[in-house]
Amino acid sequence: MKKLLATSALGLFCMGQLMAQNELDALRYSQLNVTGTSRYAAMGGAFGALGGDMTTLSVNPAGIGVFAKTEASFTLGILSTATDANYLGTTASNSRLNLNIGNAGFVARFNRRKGEDRQWAWKAFHIGVAYNRTASFNARTSVVGVNTQSSYIDQHVNALNTFPGVNSNSPYNTGQFGFGTELMYDAYLFDPVYDADTNFTGFRRAVLPNYGQTESVTEITRGSMGEIALSFGGNYGNALYFGATIGIPTVSYDLERRYNERDTQDTIANFNAFTKRDNLSVSGNGFNVKFGLIYRPVQWLRIGAAVHTPTFFEMDENYSSAVTSEVFGTQYNVTSPEGKFDYSLETPFRAIGSLAFVVAKIGVISADYEFVDYRMARMRSNDYAFDAENTSVQNRLNWAGNIRVGTEWRLDIVSIRGGFAINGNPFTGAYSLDDTRWSLGAGLRLNRWSLDLTYMLHRWAGNYEVYSPELTPLADITMLNHNVMFTTSFRF
Repeated sequence: MKKLLATSALGLFCMGQLMAQNELDALRYSQLNVTGTSRYAAMGGAFGALGGDMTTLSVNPAGIGVFAKTEASFTLGILSTATDANYLGTTASNSRLNLNIGNAGFVARFNRRKGEDRQWAWKAFHIGVAYNRTASFNARTSVVGVNTQSSYIDQHVNALNTFPGVNSNSPYNTGQFGFGTELMYDAYLFDPVYDADTNFTGFRRAVLPNYGQTESVTEITRGSMGEIALSFGGNYGNALYFGATIGIPTVSYDLERRYNERDTQDTIANFNAFTKRDNLSVSGNGFNVKFGLIYRPVQWLRIGAAVHTPTFFEMDENYSSAVTSEVFGTQYNVTSPEGKFDYSLETPFRAIGSLAFVVAKIGVISADYEFVDYRMARMRSNDYAFDAENTSVQNRLNWAGNIRVGTEWRLDIVSIRGGFAINGNPFTGAYSLDDTRWSLGAGLRLNRWSLDLTYMLHRWAGNYEVYSPELTPLADITMLNHNVMFTTSFRF
């Protein structure tokens, strides 16, 4: 395959080392955490049966039919991401701050003609366009530990020694090692080995006769996913609402990973340090279609349902690597060429069921259940078959249900809101508190203007693969996303 880049996937819900595209790439762009407006976020995203909020154009398009007036809204978010990593008994912390636009949109309502006063009649039609932020990749992570049992060099030596038909030119003549192993070989971190008869017998480390080096990883990820939603919907009898959306999602993902091993104790002969730097830049565009319904059988109950087709992405990747070593009293610098690879990605379809209970016109309690079968993701390319990668998607990933609940209570022109969301594990489908969102917010609503403020905490805990888990343990990661959001809306 053209791309062989040793990077690590520090996504919102999975971490691990990537060698070209695999199930982690498919998962990164298949998991959505829609922030949207402050009101939507404050209620945990449980808006599938409520509507009347700009974010619903990307979740349940029937929500567009609930708008009582023409409306425009804009949301500004401040996101602080803090990570703690424990590796080989050492804890390291890092953080990153990001200013973003969570939502911007406009919905136009076209009322029924005068004289159509029958209860069961079309009350209004709506058209709308909105941008909604659907995922954030902004994070900065540090992992540090003293390793007395292995080195990242060992992973590359082992890969060469187990490669079919290995010979002294294997770092060059296979076409498989250009962005990792070949660079480390050229930086004099390992050597070929010959017996007494000058017969080649394999590869071995040229440095690190004994371990005890300090290993560190600094990983910075940037970017987000967002969607432009073009929606149409209507209101029939103030009881049945329908809608459809054409979604145009975009992806921007950048990764900088710096891996370093250093003799901080000055106890290893002929070795000072080496650093491997990986850079990956991904951009993509796609499309999908969504359909939704909301039904209000009685005043106090609303029922919602929505279906999202798969999203069909066209992805463009650029990547490069470099290695710097300080060994045998000399510094070596080796850089890879710039790599490029294009491929198509099909993310899974989604189905959402929703319920909302209205309490005496002053309160609402709502819940959404979202079904996603991550095994249905597929990668394709004209230059590569992706058979092994798609098989890995089917075998390693699972279906999962995402649960969102929220409530809102109105005190005259002021509203108080709260919400909770939990995601099923995409590998097992199980639930745990390792992937949860908690939110709290308030709003001020006047006749033609409203202002909403929300704080949302997203906690994720999992593992990070520093390099091969057969050689070194996984690092334990806890990530906390603190998101403060402001939304202003105008009605006409």
